[in-house]
Amino acid sequence: MQRVKYLIIGAGISGLSFAFHKRNEDYLIIEKDSVYGGLARSFYKDGFVWDVAGHFFHFHSDETKTHYDVLMKGKNIRTVEKCAKVYYAGQFMDAPFQYNIHQLPPKEFIECLTDLYFADRPDGNLPFDEFVRRTYGNGIAEKFLIPYNEKLYACHMNDLERNSMGGFLPKLDFPMLMNFYRGLRGRTYNDTFSYPVNGCVEIINSLVANLDKDRIHLNEIVQRIDASNKRVFSTNGEYQYEYLINTCALNSFARMVGDTGATCLNYNQVLVLNLGFDKPSIDKKVSWVYFPGTEFFYRIGFYNNIAGTERLSLYIEIGYKANEVIDIEQALQRTLADLKRIGVIDNHNLIAYEPYIINPGYAHITTVGKEYTSHFISAMFENNIYMVGRYARWEYSAMDDSMEQAKQLAARI
Repeated sequence: MQRVKYLIIGAGISGLSFAFHKRNEDYLIIEKDSVYGGLARSFYKDGFVWDVAGHFFHFHSDETKTHYDVLMKGKNIRTVEKCAKVYYAGQFMDAPFQYNIHQLPPKEFIECLTDLYFADRPDGNLPFDEFVRRTYGNGIAEKFLIPYNEKLYACHMNDLERNSMGGFLPKLDFPMLMNFYRGLRGRTYNDTFSYPVNGCVEIINSLVANLDKDRIHLNEIVQRIDASNKRVFSTNGEYQYEYLINTCALNSFARMVGDTGATCLNYNQVLVLNLGFDKPSIDKKVSWVYFPGTEFFYRIGFYNNIAGTERLSLYIEIGYKANEVIDIEQALQRTLADLKRIGVIDNHNLIAYEPYIINPGYAHITTVGKEYTSHFISAMFENNIYMVGRYARWEYSAMDDSMEQAKQLAARI
């Protein structure tokens, strides 16, 4: 049995970030896959560079941005001015939808504007659909916020609670919109973002370069955890730890410790199709586009515009229910048909692609799930077990949030 002070489950950005801050201490990382990176890995095929999904670096704090800059020194990094669009009723309009309703046909603009004026800013724990109707009005809710998120989460929005999107739902009321129209727009944290031209995995490579690779065990699966006695049993042996840092999905971790209550945690899958074409992009500026309508996908992104490359390179995101069987070939054909119909491709030929299923894709934030998560994380804390990252904490957060959580925890224990 091996003894270790900090035993880390998962070699994604959360686990590697924690190890980075403890790199001069006694740590060990257990990773079930054969490569580092988790969902922050990249693919290289026929001259195209793709990530698991569209992973771009927005920073909520200057401290995290500085940490990122130090890690990425010497890398080919682009700083990109975000250009996000919404495809609504056959037209591309600026995102966020709720701030750009003036780009709708006049009748729909007046409908959305009037509904927003009379919205009542509700309190209390409401379902997501009721919350956005009462916050933004029926027009904005039913034209974009509800249909788009139902495609993303692959469920009815009355199944989710009001805070399902965390801090990623743009705040808006009537005075804010009027100020926006007067030109008092301000800046948001993600007006610009950073992207490594050679893929998101570059930050993983930088973290790993600062670590002892002998302390990262790939192809090792955690089978059981004895939380009371601080022991982990894996396919490679047994470990005694002082602190256990988990970064894998909370529902999977709960099974490891023998907790049966995680069945209340709902989620959906996301199929990501990374597509490479033989010709340049028709649009040279757009970063990504949201689709609330009948299109098969809910979002597409343009790697070529973001990384400054020549040939059209896309990521496509499609939501599926947790138990749904995904037919990748059917999804590809439907996607290509919709891309041509909306004018993203014309006489382009697909020359390379890489599919990836993210499972779980998005945690479904429900009242029951939040109560379980809060209780479970508190109980684990009593046994020196800590949750770091989006899936471990069962929340909606970004990569920089994971990096910040890892650093804060490393400073505490």
